[in-house]
Amino acid sequence: MSTDTLRLDGWNYALFSIETALNAAFIPVFFVFAYICATQKNLHVNFRSILFFTGVGYLVGAVHRLILVVARVCCIARSETQLVGELFLLQSFGQYLTTFGSLFVVVERAIASLYSSSYDRQCTGFTSAVVLCGALILLSLLLFGITAFRLINNFGLYFTLMQIVVVILCLVALIIILRINTLTYRKRHESMMQLADRYHFDENIRAGKYYIPVALNDFICKVIFVGLLAYSIFFTDIPLGHDTTHLSHAYDVMFAYQRMFFGLALTLRSEKFDNLMRRKKRAVRVIDSQAATNHFDGLRKLWS
Repeated sequence: MSTDTLRLDGWNYALFSIETALNAAFIPVFFVFAYICATQKNLHVNFRSILFFTGVGYLVGAVHRLILVVARVCCIARSETQLVGELFLLQSFGQYLTTFGSLFVVVERAIASLYSSSYDRQCTGFTSAVVLCGALILLSLLLFGITAFRLINNFGLYFTLMQIVVVILCLVALIIILRINTLTYRKRHESMMQLADRYHFDENIRAGKYYIPVALNDFICKVIFVGLLAYSIFFTDIPLGHDTTHLSHAYDVMFAYQRMFFGLALTLRSEKFDNLMRRKKRAVRVIDSQAATNHFDGLRKLWS
């Protein structure tokens, strides 16, 4: 490949800037999201723990892209060096965490819906959360080992197909879980269900509504991803995974957007964040009320 082909042009710098801004902004968003996962008690601890590690996967992806973009802009341009290969392993581990984290979130909600009456009694404390998150990390490490030691040929292609299937399954399953819990809640509400059962169904509905925008956005991003892959296959002669044209930025910007949407959607729609905003509004009202009272007292003294 010629030196001119490896150089970065204005479009590269502009698209790298957009991606970097999204990835850099995701880092503080992640820490706010982590705080919400730790403190929002109206969602089950298993659900919050898996969401946290899914966010860790997105954080790994953001850090990977920040390092790689800085290296490309400052040093290696579009060359495929050893650093790129080593950073790819970091990226793959983040992808495994996010993919299986999304799957575990839906599986956890399915189990909670299926055994709603006994789920809280048998899964209290952090034991079940540690088991679920441990299984998630071990599964991600297993696939990381397969990637690092190249134990399976074309494993990247198989994992891409797995990601597409997981995203579709998660969205469909989440819609079904939400629908079943809503119908059951209404039916049993009419028959005056016990307060504990009502709380379990309400928690399942709340968690489903909380996460479904992320699942829907993941599905939309995967549709765009498949469209970009189809364009590369049918309209270019570039092998998959070796695209160094401006089209390659579309994948990176889309993934950066997906990370940011995950963090912002689960942060802004959380009850904890809503309570913090309401607390600030109440503080402003109190200050305004005190100022109005002082102003009225001043006028009364002036005219007395």
